[in-house]
Amino acid sequence: MPRKPKVNRRGNNEGSVYRRKDGKWAGQVTVGYRPDNGKAIRKYIYTDTREEAARWVAMTLSTELDKPSQVLSEDLILKDFLHNWLTIFKVHEVCSRTMELYYTSERLHIVPVLGKEPLEKITPLRIQNFLYQLYAEKHLSNRTLSLIRSVLIQMYDYAMELQLVESNPARNTKLPRQPRKIAEDDGKVISIAQREKLLQAAATDPIMCPIITMLMLTGMRIGELLALQWKHIDFQAKTISIQQSLTRELEFDADGKTQKMVDALGATKTQTSRRVIQAPDLVLTRLREWMRYVAKMKGGLKVLTPEGFIFISTRTMGMRTYSGFRASYRNFLARNGFDAEGLNLHRFRHTYASMLLEQEISPKVVQKLLGHRDVSTTLGVYTHVVPEVFAGVTSAAVNTASRRLLDGTYTPKMTAAMVRNQLRQLDPLLTDDVEINIRYS
Repeated sequence: MPRKPKVNRRGNNEGSVYRRKDGKWAGQVTVGYRPDNGKAIRKYIYTDTREEAARWVAMTLSTELDKPSQVLSEDLILKDFLHNWLTIFKVHEVCSRTMELYYTSERLHIVPVLGKEPLEKITPLRIQNFLYQLYAEKHLSNRTLSLIRSVLIQMYDYAMELQLVESNPARNTKLPRQPRKIAEDDGKVISIAQREKLLQAAATDPIMCPIITMLMLTGMRIGELLALQWKHIDFQAKTISIQQSLTRELEFDADGKTQKMVDALGATKTQTSRRVIQAPDLVLTRLREWMRYVAKMKGGLKVLTPEGFIFISTRTMGMRTYSGFRASYRNFLARNGFDAEGLNLHRFRHTYASMLLEQEISPKVVQKLLGHRDVSTTLGVYTHVVPEVFAGVTSAAVNTASRRLLDGTYTPKMTAAMVRNQLRQLDPLLTDDVEINIRYS
């Protein structure tokens, strides 16, 4: 991994004089950084006296200052620097799934258009035209364009640290303005009728029953759920402690193409994703039923330990994998006639948030329960929530909602318009472009 120049160290064309352990005096001048690995390029001299070393440093600095500052980057083209930055430096900073997005942006979008251009010759106007070109010709989404722009900004920031360019041409560019899509049912929230049918179907499937129930009534991410161990469940306090997550680690070849995908137990998505949530009574009931089911299986008692994973594979008796669970989930949907409903797993999380809002729970509480880093991710409300709220109001609300879903009497207490009006009371400056994703039909 290339070393990132520190702010407090001597920069390009700066020198130092120091005494070595052998008594000699050393003069040192940094003249640049290598574009392939980020290591400093330095010149040295060793003398018997400090005066000689200082005189050499002064003369060398004077010579270096007369040289063009961009000599090292004149022949450096964007695709080479970008790929080196990604494979040597950036790969150690982000998770493999994010790295996959970076490599895709490089391979499919950036390099085909800008790859052969000299790094230092690219202007803000060139990048601005490039972004508009991608939008016009490839009809890329705002999210994809934002990612591409972010990659270029980060890469040029790194080039500036190495003093290969004087400024960042990507930083002052703007994304193409895209027309706002007409509000349609984006299918994020599972309808009330579907929720009732899902829970009823799950009740007849001992393996999928606790999983479907927990997804719908806790808002956990699928990786968080698959990583749960029995030690994370407190039946007496009625809480679930979310401390880790199952992630998919990717391995890439020299060209940035995915070669291997491995499931690994790791940290949660963000620090705020580590949380303790109240467990509705129905969830605890399903967990107890699942515990008894596992106990009857061959080798089941061996995995019913505090360190044992809750949702084990009934074939291997070990932790479920992403691919294995998704196959089981697809089979469950097909057996019960849901395969054409578009019920991807993340919709359960959206549905949980919607159910809390429907029961008049503060959006700030919803943020904490979902483990969002910022309340704006949830709805954009600025309120303070004390821990007692979680233990009382939310568990009661979800318990009520779960009972009514089972007997077919569930109705929301709030509409999207009511939620928006509530938000405006808290934040008068709230604009109409803050989306309220509540679907009932």
